[in-house]
Amino acid sequence: MSILSPVSSVLGDSTIVSCVLYIWRRDGFDSARSSFNHLTQDLPINQSSPLLNELKLRLSGASGPKILIDGLWFSRPIGGISRVWEQILSTWRLPSLIYNCAPVCLIERDSHIALSSYFPSFLGSSVDPLDPLAVKALANENFDFARNWQANVFISSWVSFCGSPGAYCPELALVHDCLPERYSVPEPLSSLRSTWLKRASSFLAVSADTASDIETLLRLDKGSVPWCHLAPFISSTSYNNYSNSLQSPGLLISDLDLPFPYIFLPSISAIGSYKNPEIVASALTYPGLESINLLLSGISSEQRRLELLELFPQLAGRCFSAGFSDFELPFVYQHSLAVVVPSHIEGYGLPVVEALASEAVVLISDSRGLREAGGNACLRFSSRNVSQLVDLIRLFLSPDSNWIRTKLALRAKQRISFLNPDMFGLALLSIARLISA
Repeated sequence: MSILSPVSSVLGDSTIVSCVLYIWRRDGFDSARSSFNHLTQDLPINQSSPLLNELKLRLSGASGPKILIDGLWFSRPIGGISRVWEQILSTWRLPSLIYNCAPVCLIERDSHIALSSYFPSFLGSSVDPLDPLAVKALANENFDFARNWQANVFISSWVSFCGSPGAYCPELALVHDCLPERYSVPEPLSSLRSTWLKRASSFLAVSADTASDIETLLRLDKGSVPWCHLAPFISSTSYNNYSNSLQSPGLLISDLDLPFPYIFLPSISAIGSYKNPEIVASALTYPGLESINLLLSGISSEQRRLELLELFPQLAGRCFSAGFSDFELPFVYQHSLAVVVPSHIEGYGLPVVEALASEAVVLISDSRGLREAGGNACLRFSSRNVSQLVDLIRLFLSPDSNWIRTKLALRAKQRISFLNPDMFGLALLSIARLISA
């Protein structure tokens, strides 16, 4: 399958689905239903195409499974899993997509995701998602919620169950990555993740690579685990503000006080972690790059800045940290010399597609998930070879780099055109329907 495909073959073709979803978001429910009927009038629709079948049922108001979501990770407002849920919940807010005879209910655990307030919820215990024993203890509470509401499907994106030892209803695991399995995390998290994956009736992975990891871990048939690519997403309010501000981008750039010229390193983590920030800092100590600044964002970015300065004192006065809203991020991406994502491994790499959609030059390490996210629209370097990254940065410092910028921009438009921000949320609903049967 081409890496540009947005969904796995087990979910069916997504071409018509994507078209109708765009119309639904832009023009509303009635226009989406009319377009769907026109596009599928000569097309048989059956269970062999779960996405198309789910779209048909939702547009016709058919009954659907009662889906209970554990909002365990909603307490963390920053990070990849949170951004995935923001995208899902935004999709589920499309007019008439979720309704009384096909409902969704959340388990509220101190949510920091604003969109969660639009859905009915049970008030659950607030725990640290990274405390495996506390998460494990939620199983019986989840069972009670599911039983009282008579849920048909339980969805978790982070190692929580619906009952112990047995489940109340089928469990669907939304798998962001298999990094813990690749890095051998200590007990009890390792056993908890193993149980979470083994209990699941089905999965939705964020990439073909993550799906392949699940298949290998659980010895499942190759190509059997569904996956769907995430898309760059800006909420409707932010999108309108973003469009309006393009009339005077200089004002926003002035307000952001960006340290031109700069390399942007999004979603930073600790030195020595799989995020590999040290390779970017090291690259900027090389001759000819002394004028380039390093801009960091992500959880604890100021702490990471201080750690990098301790290891690379040559960056004194050139290394900055900041937090940006969804409204500001496109500008930060676009006005960088390059956005660099240097991870040794990633489940997918949502910042890559966000940066591509913002018309940025994107440099990625040659790791599986990042290759899948960026396609051929990014230039790649080895995550363990700093000289390769240095050469790429020098390339874009040259006035002769316009030809490659133009070529990459065309590829970026093609890559983004394959992605729809509402596809993932619909895919989750389609799998929930399949396992509820």
